[in-house]
Amino acid sequence: MVQWLMIILVYDFAILQLSLSEVTLSLRLLHYKNPSGLTYENHPCDTKLEHDINRDGRCDTAILFCLVRLPFQNPHNCTLGDHFTGFVGGNDIQFIDIDKKQEDRSAIQPRSSSFVSLWYQPIIHFRFKYPKTGIGLIVEVLDIDDVNNRTIHDSIDFYGRTLLDLKIYKSAETAEMQRISLRSLFGAYTNLTADISLYCSPNYYGNNCEIVCIPNEQRYDCDLVTGQKICKHGYFGADCLSDVPACEEEPCLNNGTCVVYLRSYLCRCSKGYSGRTCPTGKIAEQICNRINCVH
Repeated sequence: MVQWLMIILVYDFAILQLSLSEVTLSLRLLHYKNPSGLTYENHPCDTKLEHDINRDGRCDTAILFCLVRLPFQNPHNCTLGDHFTGFVGGNDIQFIDIDKKQEDRSAIQPRSSSFVSLWYQPIIHFRFKYPKTGIGLIVEVLDIDDVNNRTIHDSIDFYGRTLLDLKIYKSAETAEMQRISLRSLFGAYTNLTADISLYCSPNYYGNNCEIVCIPNEQRYDCDLVTGQKICKHGYFGADCLSDVPACEEEPCLNNGTCVVYLRSYLCRCSKGYSGRTCPTGKIAEQICNRINCVH
């Protein structure tokens, strides 16, 4: 098997500075094609019939996705997550989202033939802390030798791509998929097409998903746009930690009237008094003006 280090040397990766935040990357597979049916070394996938799952000479394709923190260092260490599909088909595979409506599946069905494999594949999700240096994707296409994936796999091809150009969306609902086409790092003719999106994980908000707000059943909800905490009745403060009713401790002085306002309070001061809690008034000021302060 080719050493991953050869792949790393192909690219000079840029650096993207972002604060740490939790995001989700969604990957929807669309189409894989290996026109020659050979590996990147121009070898047939299976030289023994017992290794040919398809029983027709085609490669028995599986795909390994490896999400990494840039820059690449240890190519065998998928620092942000990995996903192995297991056997998915032959040399020409059309992927169908397993969650698609039945009518959408029916529309695709006539396109299948003895040479095109249809595979129902759920969207692949990676959830991770976004590193300051950015992220990259390495893909290895494999030929497997038994349907239970228990034997050594032969490498068909390798792809690699930085994902610095992905826009981070604020939620899965607003995220838009970006089409990417992955091609061989060794000049082979295989290719893989997929849709990919990047967005804030649940409970993360802000332009870079840097605000965390996990709803608290007792104390607060979260603003679905900003992620700010919205205190429930009886709680107030920046983190809605205080459960003492705002006016219970009678904070207003000099017969001021306490009024609950925005989870806190305001004081309606008696005539002649002012300030946050009505501490000062004209009478006090007049006395001070007539007395000469000493020492």
